[in-house]
Amino acid sequence: MRVIVGIACVFLALYVCLPIGRAQAAEKVIRGKVTYLSSGTVYASLGRDAGVKDSSLLSILSGKDTIAVLKVFAVSSKSSASVVVTSTRPIKVGDEIVASVSDDEPTHAESDSSASIASVPAPALQRLRERQIMAEPPMLDLHGRISAQYFTSLYGNSQYNLSQPGVVLNLRGAFRDVPVRMDMYMNLRMLSIGAGGPFSRRAINQSRIYGMSVSFDDGENLASLGRIIPTFAPSIGYIDGALFSRKFGGIVVGTTFGFQPAYSLRSLSADYKKLALFAQYHSPDRLSFSVSTAYARTYFHSRLDREAASVLLNASVTNSVYIYANSEVDLRRKSGSDFVLSPRLTSAYVNVSYRISNAFTVGLGGDASRPYYSFESIRLVPDSLLPDELRSGVSVSVSCYLPGGISFFNTYTPRNASNQPFGKEFTNYSSMSLTNVFSTGVNIRSNLSFSSNPYTKSTGYGVAVQRNFEQLVDVTLRFQQSGYTVKQTDLRNRSTTLGADAMIFLSNSLTFIATYDRLEGFGITSNSVFAELSVRF
Repeated sequence: MRVIVGIACVFLALYVCLPIGRAQAAEKVIRGKVTYLSSGTVYASLGRDAGVKDSSLLSILSGKDTIAVLKVFAVSSKSSASVVVTSTRPIKVGDEIVASVSDDEPTHAESDSSASIASVPAPALQRLRERQIMAEPPMLDLHGRISAQYFTSLYGNSQYNLSQPGVVLNLRGAFRDVPVRMDMYMNLRMLSIGAGGPFSRRAINQSRIYGMSVSFDDGENLASLGRIIPTFAPSIGYIDGALFSRKFGGIVVGTTFGFQPAYSLRSLSADYKKLALFAQYHSPDRLSFSVSTAYARTYFHSRLDREAASVLLNASVTNSVYIYANSEVDLRRKSGSDFVLSPRLTSAYVNVSYRISNAFTVGLGGDASRPYYSFESIRLVPDSLLPDELRSGVSVSVSCYLPGGISFFNTYTPRNASNQPFGKEFTNYSSMSLTNVFSTGVNIRSNLSFSSNPYTKSTGYGVAVQRNFEQLVDVTLRFQQSGYTVKQTDLRNRSTTLGADAMIFLSNSLTFIATYDRLEGFGITSNSVFAELSVRF
């Protein structure tokens, strides 16, 4: 009897204690980093070797706060791929990841890779390998758009016919394990005039390289090499060279230097050298406020050709008031054959937009500008022959959005002109849109414009009708008529344009665009066609 009771006690102890022992198996905390982001997938430096499994939950921390929770759907030995379950802010490469995993020792079967793989059926093994490959992001993630284009314009006289084939490349790439990216934007095209073919020897190369650079950007330090436009100070223009900047909280300071590209934007040129210093401040609060300033010098060979300073401001004072302003001051001007220090305003623009309600917005702006010349290009021109008048104007705009898909926009821009009252020279542009007219899916846009300057006055009006079919084809029909009158001779002329646009969505990434225009007026008749096949990836 004692033996039976003893055996029962042993089984009871095993029954009670073993589950408790397994429930209290040791847990360990592992830490890693976000290594890559792509199309909604977050890649982490934590994999199977660290204890991460399929469907494991990972947390992204910022200080002591959890800003995101991820769920793993693919695992390799050293990394994992996850989807975002929840997040409070955008996830960035380098964010800290924390997870709690079991500290159990792997069984012999788990540690013996040959035995475990041999026991997996072939179809399941294939799926396992595909998931492991999916967990490893590519070394270079390349996105962008490639477009094949063709334009032709035919006239009554074939000597004026134009044809221009081209390829547009807009590519952005990011490397997997280092904060290095590449950017490329170029248009490769040839222009043929007359009867010659677009690829004949008489064709004119009109290719343009707008940007081609490699950048290191870890969130604080930025270094770029190539053809760039400094985003912190775009008034500096293109530079074939280098840019370096450093971020201190909300402040960015940096410098850029190199050469001014050739006018054609196809080749390098060492004639003009550029050097610039810039700084930008961006407010960290919820109201957007940023101000950028730059100081730039341009040299023609070794001689100073231009020295200027600029300021750019963007601000949301409230949720309803938005301000944009920019200004540029040339620090030197031509005086005889000398380039003397004499600061003066070259250009300025300011616009204040106030949203009175969801249906009504008004804007008020002002601008001023004077002609700018490279000192090298005017060094031998007498000062008296150079226009130097500072012209200014204001603009008043109104936007109105009414029920039923009706919207209206108008902008009026009077300017000052020599020997004329203010406002004698002006431009006024109006447009009206009707969306989904009578629930047919048809959208109608119309425009009306008036303008006057010391030499001519002109009018123009037009209408466009657009319809989308099954989210696959978008078709637009256009009509535009414009005319002008020469004031001193009362000579009048008028032109009419009839056009049609079609956009066909062949797939999520493949789009075909075609445009046709027929122009009659100004003594000519022309038929123009533009076609583009574009793929995004």
